[in-house]
Amino acid sequence: MNFQHINCQELSERLTKEECQLVDIRDPQSFGLGRIPGSIHLSDRNLDEFLLEADPDQTTIVVCYHGNSSQQAAAFLAQKDFTDIYSLDGGMEEWRALFPQQVEHS
Repeated sequence: MNFQHINCQELSERLTKEECQLVDIRDPQSFGLGRIPGSIHLSDRNLDEFLLEADPDQTTIVVCYHGNSSQQAAAFLAQKDFTDIYSLDGGMEEWRALFPQQVEHS
C-alpha cells in the first residue's frame, strides 16, 4: 500500500465531513507559529509513541512546508501499515495562503 495526494481544497472539504489524523512534520518553531487546527507535531522524538497510539485505519494527512518532505513521511507511514495515508500537496504554505482563517497558533 502506498500513499495518496490531497490538495488543500480537498482537505478543507474532507475536514468538514470526517475526522482525520493531521500530522505536521515541520520544525517545532514553525508548528508553533501556525498549523492546521487539530494537527499534532510529529518528530523523531514522538514517532514511536505515535505509531503505538495512532489508528492506522483512520485517514491520516501528513503536512510539511510545501508538500515535498510529507511525501517521504507518508510513504514511511504506509510501510507501517497505515491504510489511508495522504501527503498534502502545497503543504502548510499553500494552506496558509488559501485558508488564513483556518490556521491555529500556539
